[in-house]
Parts: sequence; structure tokens; C-alpha cells
Amino acid sequence: MNRKMLAVAVVALLGASSARAEEKKDESIPGFGLGVGVGLGNVYSGGSPATPPVSIYATINLGESFRLEPNFGYWYIGKGASAASIVTGGAEPNGGYAVQVGLGGFYVMRPVRPLGVYGGARIGMVFNGTSATLLDRTSVSASAADLYVNPTLGIEWSVVRAFSVGAEAQMAFRWYLDPTVTGGGQSVTVSRSKFGMGLETVLFMRVYL
Repeated sequence: MNRKMLAVAVVALLGASSARAEEKKDESIPGFGLGVGVGLGNVYSGGSPATPPVSIYATINLGESFRLEPNFGYWYIGKGASAASIVTGGAEPNGGYAVQVGLGGFYVMRPVRPLGVYGGARIGMVFNGTSATLLDRTSVSASAADLYVNPTLGIEWSVVRAFSVGAEAQMAFRWYLDPTVTGGGQSVTVSRSKFGMGLETVLFMRVYL
């Protein structure tokens, strides 16, 4: 009789341990995810950089408290807009492009699951180009690069373990490199504002693997 009771107790203990392990596994933070960030616009002084409407993010959670997040964005600047400020009065801007590559590093706090709050910074480069047709029908083009450092505060809500939504506010600092303008068989460097700062906001949707 005692042996039967002992066997029942061992089975119950193993079952409870397995249930706790499965519960812990379900609550663990997924290591890798892919996200889409939608920029809500920005406000800058010292310059007027293009805003990426959509960017792709690779979320890498290194444990419970640290996150790395590389990002890539590409967007087309429509005709009538200038990314590098090369267009003078009466010229016809032909639009352009911009490419953004960056990396974020964050400390993550989870005060109440499924809520996550994180802080850190994003750094990276923006490469852009634009073209225009001058009054004498000469075509000119310009290319430039910007360096940015954005202290960042974000919030993330896990709808389910593998899917979350969130938002970020970024205090943005940007250094503008002088654009190179090419046209009429010549290439020159044009001076412009060297520094700008502002505020950027982004909405997120992340899917974890």
C-alpha cells in the first residue's frame, strides 16, 4: 500500500514539474523577431530630412533584459520634393530616394507582463539622392549622407507570445554631410547646415519566431 502511494506521489510530482517547465517556457522571451515600423513624421531644426514611412527591423533579444535591433528603410521621394536642397527658384525637381541603415541597443524592463518598456539609442546613416532640371534644361543630381544618434524610449505590448505592438519616441540628433552636386560635366560640393535635432515617433508591429 505504501509503495502504491509513493508511486502516485512520484507521478504527481513529475507531472507538476513538467507543467511548471512548460509554463516557464511559454513565458520565456523569444530570441528573434521581425518587425515593421511606421514613422509618424518628425520635427527638426537645422535641416529637413526625409522621413521613412516604413522600415524593417530585426529584433534580437539577448536574454530578458537586453535587445539589439538592426533596421533598414528605403523610400522614394516623389517628384516636386528635394532630399538634398539643390533646387533653386524656377527649377523642376525630379524627386529622389533615401536609404537608411541603423542599429539599436536597448535595456528592457518588464514590470507587468505582457507589458515591456525599453530605453537606449538608435544610431545609423541615411543616404539620399535627388535630381532636378534647371531653367536651361540642364539636369543636375545630388547625393548626400547624414549620421544620426537617437536616444530612444519605447513601449511594447505582447498581444500573444509571438506577436506584439508598440511605439517609440526618439530624441534625434543628426549631422549633415555636404552633398555632392553633379551636372554639366562637373561635380562640386555644396555647403549646408551641419547639425539638426528634433523628435521622431514610430509605431511598431513585431512577429517573433
